[in-house]
Amino acid sequence: MAENETPSGSPLRLLASLFLLILLPLAAGLFLAPRALPKPQVGIIRLSYDIFSLTANEITQQLAYARQDPAIKAVVLIINSPGGSAAFSEELFLDVLHTRETLPVVANIDIVAASGAYYMAAAADEIYAKPTSSIGSIGVIAFLPGPVFIEDDLVTSGPYKAFGGTQDGFVRQVEMAKFTFLSAIEQGRGDKLNVDSSVLSRAEIYTGVQAEAMGLIDGLLSTEEAIQRAAQLAGLRHHETVELYPLVFDSANSVAYGRYQPPPLDLQRLWAPPVGLPTGLYYRHIEPGQ
Repeated sequence: MAENETPSGSPLRLLASLFLLILLPLAAGLFLAPRALPKPQVGIIRLSYDIFSLTANEITQQLAYARQDPAIKAVVLIINSPGGSAAFSEELFLDVLHTRETLPVVANIDIVAASGAYYMAAAADEIYAKPTSSIGSIGVIAFLPGPVFIEDDLVTSGPYKAFGGTQDGFVRQVEMAKFTFLSAIEQGRGDKLNVDSSVLSRAEIYTGVQAEAMGLIDGLLSTEEAIQRAAQLAGLRHHETVELYPLVFDSANSVAYGRYQPPPLDLQRLWAPPVGLPTGLYYRHIEPGQ
């Protein structure tokens, strides 16, 4: 054997083999893992303006996307809405409850979360607002059906088939809807709520400071702080924040939080009273004097 030749069982050759077989793949794995695996994300869902079929459908699709995408670990609902249709508000409440089974959900009230919008927010794990946010209006607005009348050429199988019932019966339905709303708030807020339902049923609007004292919200935070709180609930130390609307409805748009700019709020539209709505139940706030 030549003097410079290293024996096959030498420590140097064993160390070289160990490096090639174990340490080098491990180092490559550590380098490639962050690029192969998506970074944990907090998804942003925005409710702006009234709750009706279109806005409710947009929210439910985004919530479904958040539940199905393994990269999304928490959701923040940014709310600017005076409420809307009772049925669709209840749908959003139930869908947020469903999402809570999989992901932490934090509601962040920006300008207003009144009536049906607060109904939806009550299903979140935690609710935050600004000191002067408008919160509450826990109650029902209904457009009464017309009076019962008889038409000689109209035949129905029951006296109220053409009308749905009497006006006083409809008033009782409104009262039942109010108690359903109150029950949902008691369910969502639990022991955090420290105000009697008889006070809430007056349907007043409260500031964020008042709402915090009543237990309607968990605290006063900025939107960015609410996002960090959602990440904390999900146990995330490092995360990205993404807007879910362009991800769900238009994948060509930039989705990074801060680069995606949603349309600016039209405050006149936000506070506008409803017009031309069909007979039914609505969890919606109307500004006094309008």
